[in-house]
Amino acid sequence: MGKNVIKLVICNNECLLSTDDPESYVRAMGDEVEKAVTEFMDQNQRISVTLAAILAALRFCDEKRHALDDADNLRGQIRDYLEESSRARLEAEEARREIDRMKREIQTLRARLSEESAPDPAAAAGHPAKQPSRGAQAHAPSPMQVGNYARPQKEPEEPEGSNFISFFEKKDEE
Repeated sequence: MGKNVIKLVICNNECLLSTDDPESYVRAMGDEVEKAVTEFMDQNQRISVTLAAILAALRFCDEKRHALDDADNLRGQIRDYLEESSRARLEAEEARREIDRMKREIQTLRARLSEESAPDPAAAAGHPAKQPSRGAQAHAPSPMQVGNYARPQKEPEEPEGSNFISFFEKKDEE
């Protein structure tokens, strides 16, 4: 694209500009500069066009610096958000791996539990089988009945599925 030569009139002063920018953009900039210079001249009748132009230039430089500072601040916030997002993504991935590990552990424990509760083939052949040990849970002897009772009390049985593992499992039936 060729250079555009644009004639601007700012505060009765003609300026010829050669630019790659579109003419509408350059004219909008010229209008903004003239408005700023005229504003300073209207505030103080004794001010010269040159001094008003200098004050307008200072104001534009100040606005530019504030805009750059704001842009830097926003870039810093975006960088912080990206780092935080990355950390959260890593934590989520770590949590997924931990969930998978725990699921495998639950499957292993279920397999062990089903092996322990399966009927022993040796007992079916007439050989007494050893009862699986339950670690710290030892069966207490039945309470001694005192007095005459028509029916002896039975020790309450655990409902099916109330073992340690099933307590932590998600209920699919509900």
